[in-house]
Amino acid sequence: MTGVVVKAFGRYYDVAWKNTRIRCTLRGKLRTHRDRERFSNPVAVGDLVTLEIGGDGTGTISHIHERKNVFSRKERGRNRKEDVIAANLDQVIIIQSFYRPRLNLRFVDRLAVRGKKDGIPVLLCLNKVDLADGEDIEFVKDYFSRSGIDLVFTSAISGEGLDGLRGKIGGKTSLLAGHSGAGKTSILNAVFPHLDLPVADVSEKTGKGRHTTTNVEMIVLEGDIRMIDTPGMREFGLMDIEPYRLGDYFADFDRYRDKCGFKPCSHDHEPTCEVRRQVEKGKINEERYMSYLHILESLKEYYGSLY
Repeated sequence: MTGVVVKAFGRYYDVAWKNTRIRCTLRGKLRTHRDRERFSNPVAVGDLVTLEIGGDGTGTISHIHERKNVFSRKERGRNRKEDVIAANLDQVIIIQSFYRPRLNLRFVDRLAVRGKKDGIPVLLCLNKVDLADGEDIEFVKDYFSRSGIDLVFTSAISGEGLDGLRGKIGGKTSLLAGHSGAGKTSILNAVFPHLDLPVADVSEKTGKGRHTTTNVEMIVLEGDIRMIDTPGMREFGLMDIEPYRLGDYFADFDRYRDKCGFKPCSHDHEPTCEVRRQVEKGKINEERYMSYLHILESLKEYYGSLY
């Protein structure tokens, strides 16, 4: 029988099969799966698996079906493997807020690079729009205007933008990612009130959110909607991307990179770089270009430390 992994914790996995959730373990041979050299975890939420159910009602995962994609991160360290956050996604929804915690667009760019690399569309949901002023909203629109990232502005409190968000999640498997306190759980509750998921206030002392989601978990809803909630992220590693390839994942550069005088071009210091020229002309948002340089520098530093 075939089911989908909806929760992973330790060596146990909850698998949805028909209308039930079955607590499963992994067959021994799969712990040395062919992807073991790349990934730290053999099974992830969203994986389609074959399972066998025992007499006690628990199951054993005997086969992991081929994935159409994975959304993963890789932190610093020569021998660090990629951590798979979820698999078989239709989109990644990045949640940011205009207030407590404030927007962190460079963090968004890191997540968007990962989505672009793995061919997963990215939707940026900007929550707490009721607390934003017109200047903030226009800045965000201009920042991402050539990025290929779709935007939706919402308020879990007032309900603004929630209908637009509903229209973008129907029939899809979506991963929710963002900082604690940005409103992932509040948005889920606002769009699907019957869920009544627990939420926590933002800390008065730090201005950062408190974790309410402790494990990656898929929530299956009406309309063939599958939402994968994740614990709040503070950082997001891209250490499997070589510096000279980073520009491939910035759609803002697509029209210009082939006109650069050097191949490959880092779009950093080269004197005949068309991307840099377009930044100077205002065709590429300067702040987003600076975000690119910030990621590029971190990758150069990391790869330089390996040799």
